Amino acid sequence: MAKTVRNTQIKRDRRLIISTLRMIYPGWMPGEELFRVVLDASPEYGRSLLVKDANYLNEKGYLAYKGDSGIDVQSISAKHCLFRLSASGTEVADRLVDDPTLDV
Repeated sequence: MAKTVRNTQIKRDRRLIISTLRMIYPGWMPGEELFRVVLDASPEYGRSLLVKDANYLNEKGYLAYKGDSGIDVQSISAKHCLFRLSASGTEVADRLVDDPTLDV
């Protein structure tokens, strides 16, 4: 697959994660539900990609996650975590702040 096509897919998937979590801000969304939303738009999307995208967005400060039992976790699983958008992520979703890596 061409590098630019894959880059476009990554941006699209990350934008979808942010926009989905924006709809329920400040609430938490189960990881499996978030995965199914992205999978619906990108049939080739896998749980490991959600983990990578969530870690990236977390490091950027755009989303937070915790174990589904409410315990903070160091490593995440698409099935056993809850996700929520941070205040910074809300600003990106609302286009108050530009992020060229997401092209939102």
